[in-house]
Amino acid sequence: MSEHDNGRSSAADRLVAPARGADGLVVAGLAAPDRPEVHVTQVQSNPRAVAVSSDGTRAYTVNHDAGTLSVVDLGPAVPTVLRSPSAGKNPCAVVAGLAGDQVCVADWADGQVAVFDKDGLSSAVTVDVGAGPCALAAAPGGQAQHVCVVNETDATVSLVDVGTPGSPSVTATVPVPGVTRAIAVAKGGRFAYVASRGDGTADGHVTVLDLGADGDPVGDPVAVGAEPRALALSAEGDRLCVAAYGSASVSVASVNPTTGRIETPVSVPVEPHPVAVAFTPDSSLILVVSETSGRLTAIRTDTLAPTTLDEPVGAVPAGVVPGPDSRFAYVSDQATGTLVTVRTSPRKTGEVDTGAGSQPVNVAVAADGTWAHAADAASGNVAVLDLGQLRPGTPVPLGGTHKAWDVAIAPDRTFACATSPGTAALLVLTPAQGEVLTLGGDVTVKAIALAPNTEPRGVAITPDGHYAVTADAGTATVSLVDPNGGKYTIEAGVVGCQQPTGAALSKDGTTLYVSDFASGSANGQIAVLARTGPGTWQQQTPIDSVTGHLSGPHELGLSADGLRLCVANYQNGTVSVLQRATTSDNWTFHMAVDKRPAMFHPYGLVLTPDGRTLYVSNAANNNATVEVFDISGNSATHQRTITVENGNSIPPGLALSPDGQYLYAAVSKAWMNEDAPLGTVYGIQLSGGGSAMTAVAAAPSATYIDRPNGLFCRDNQTLYVVNQGRRETPVRDAYLTVLALDASRLAVQKAEQQALDKDDTPYSIAIAPDDGTCCIANAKSRTVTVFASNVIPVKVGEPATSRPWDVAVSDDGVYACISDRKAATVHCLRLADHEVIAVPVRADPMGVACAPGGARAYVANHEDNSITVISLNGAQSRPEVFATWRHELIAKPESVSVSADGTWLFVTTENSGTVLMLDATTGTPRFTVPAGRALAAGAPDPRAATPLVYLADTAGAAVSVVNTTALGRVGGTEAALDLRQAVVVPAGLKGADR
Repeated sequence: MSEHDNGRSSAADRLVAPARGADGLVVAGLAAPDRPEVHVTQVQSNPRAVAVSSDGTRAYTVNHDAGTLSVVDLGPAVPTVLRSPSAGKNPCAVVAGLAGDQVCVADWADGQVAVFDKDGLSSAVTVDVGAGPCALAAAPGGQAQHVCVVNETDATVSLVDVGTPGSPSVTATVPVPGVTRAIAVAKGGRFAYVASRGDGTADGHVTVLDLGADGDPVGDPVAVGAEPRALALSAEGDRLCVAAYGSASVSVASVNPTTGRIETPVSVPVEPHPVAVAFTPDSSLILVVSETSGRLTAIRTDTLAPTTLDEPVGAVPAGVVPGPDSRFAYVSDQATGTLVTVRTSPRKTGEVDTGAGSQPVNVAVAADGTWAHAADAASGNVAVLDLGQLRPGTPVPLGGTHKAWDVAIAPDRTFACATSPGTAALLVLTPAQGEVLTLGGDVTVKAIALAPNTEPRGVAITPDGHYAVTADAGTATVSLVDPNGGKYTIEAGVVGCQQPTGAALSKDGTTLYVSDFASGSANGQIAVLARTGPGTWQQQTPIDSVTGHLSGPHELGLSADGLRLCVANYQNGTVSVLQRATTSDNWTFHMAVDKRPAMFHPYGLVLTPDGRTLYVSNAANNNATVEVFDISGNSATHQRTITVENGNSIPPGLALSPDGQYLYAAVSKAWMNEDAPLGTVYGIQLSGGGSAMTAVAAAPSATYIDRPNGLFCRDNQTLYVVNQGRRETPVRDAYLTVLALDASRLAVQKAEQQALDKDDTPYSIAIAPDDGTCCIANAKSRTVTVFASNVIPVKVGEPATSRPWDVAVSDDGVYACISDRKAATVHCLRLADHEVIAVPVRADPMGVACAPGGARAYVANHEDNSITVISLNGAQSRPEVFATWRHELIAKPESVSVSADGTWLFVTTENSGTVLMLDATTGTPRFTVPAGRALAAGAPDPRAATPLVYLADTAGAAVSVVNTTALGRVGGTEAALDLRQAVVVPAGLKGADR
């Protein structure tokens, strides 16, 4: 689609200009402002200048060689010449919109001006002025009382009173040495500003004439650059700009509209030989064209910062005219006869359809900027958008009753996420194994259930891709979700073991004990690791063999209170019991557990949560058994023996159900040289009075069992089994099996498998009761495999007073910032330790975004009509409010996003089809860009050098594309016209409406 489709409704905006070579009047229709539609109406020979009546119904050309004034009716679709009365020997300038709709023409050869009525019906009234009248100026807006005439030959300015129609008179002639044709009259008609040359390369000047005092100069002439060629006033008359042809600069000065005085000008460097200058109608920019470089420079009036187009706008550009809505400008290239269109503000450049009936509410752009996802709240799909071709791809169905609200794409494109508030789920979109998400690749959708009634809304992904962070509107929480299932590895250097064989976790999952069998060394050790953050662990002081009375330690048992630790000593046939008074104390040896006859190679070990009963596996007499001890006192008492499997010389791994009612054992039979899977999982109901276990699952008929080693009961119905597989040919991979038990708890209802490292030898497993963290000790690689909980909820308030809504993560990965609509707060969640820092903002904060570099966050306060800026590294290095920005344009803001270079803040507001662009440093609104029907949220292109933002248009069933650059060449139209004399006729004038 073209850039004009969402511009102002201006089907009849027109640009009129003389075409000297074609003896015509060019009328360019601006209904499509990026593609002017040019029509030429023939006038008479050598039209030099043009003017338009104040009501827009008539255009006037002065035809230099014909000596006439052509009066053109602009009402018809094809403008027509009404008449061409005589206008002197060599008419060269014209001005209209005077009192009584009069028109004034300058006749250079005769030293006169001629004043006509609106339609040129009556004979002109002529008035003698100075020698060589070449330029005319009058107050804009219609009904001007005076005309200023620049008399080039005698270097004067004549003041002509036209206040009485039909009776013009010269009221003053003011000497202006070195006067040029650059002249303008301010709004209201009180003051005129005239540029003059200096001697040689000396600076030129601007002289202010008081038209209410017969043209008396106001103060001394004000110095500007050398050889001033063009002069322009802002619409309000409070700013002046002069193009200094000889200085490669423009002089910009503030003007006092009441006194007419010019403050000290500021020189702004531009391209060499500037020949034309103009203010945009909204006075936000000054446009300057260079004759020799052919480039256009746009100068911001608030900062005077210039931006120059890299691409020339013409070989010999001669004039520039801004469009009536300040969003486009037009440059005439005299060398090629081309009317060049330039975009002077951000503009919608296209859109991507998201499907009939769709309601796109949020957008996420892939890191390479070539495609995007859009969350469709209506269809149950995530839309896929081709941003190169601006066309839809194949949408991704989420399945079930899921409907997307927000969407995010991981920086490395290994996954994407979408929230589904109605089903309390996070949908994870993944590519094929080893691939990354692309525009057209295969995608698998997995639903991760969050807590009931969570109602997740916003989602963001941490820079390292470890977590998706959701804002949970229903439960006043923030969920940290590991889309990859939470699997990672604690590397050997951190574990610090030669041969890790056993593992135990504290109840909260923050402390990990790993037994180091350390074959061939002095009796081994117990490594102690502390979890310091998500996926990070740090070594603590280990328990050495002397302290622990260790001898080849294997499986471990830890009491629920963390005050008792039992270690199976494989080599000396005992169990070491360690204890401490508090969790802050060091471990001390309490007692050794043994029996007569002695245990042989005790391997498996479980301890009841209260730390009073111990179960130890035994392989004495070539039979696998479990020995049960009471260790509640100062010495252990053997209570019973449970048979697991006779004729087995390898003691089994053990697991105990959380309620203490069922005991399980894993017999691997790893010594048997069989090609087929081997091993059996046994179980027994401890209160049933039996003395032997029964098979729960046995290989090879149970295909999910293969040399089982470690066991753990996650709950009373779920049993985790570590299968070592086979290292020899035929090789079978190691894996973790999760067994869902039936009501008897001694038979399998369902089995699921999770791959482990095929080249490793996994041994024991431990699971933390509180957060479900699962650790498996790997003997070969000396590592620990960790399966963390997929979902970590972090409480930020109470549902009655808290409603988290949107979330953004700083690109340094330090904070997740969550807006809370009920609490009028932004919760800054420090991702390293999950500390929540509440930052009060204004009423009903909705959208939130983080600036590049991690220094700032922005939040849209919907009910307060404001934007709050949060410094993420405020006093005491904690987040705090830096500023709150208000402006009449910031009305009911709903979303915010930040450009990748940190320059712009994009704000969408309630039920609005425009996006507001704020200066991200000062909060100053710079542009309002029409871009759709009802914009919900925006996603800037993640590449800093690509100035695009994509906006979800909920009502338009599309994603809009906005080019955020303030300057860009659009194209050219053949039209040999002179824009130095051009006039824009806005649609609101009668002639444009007819």
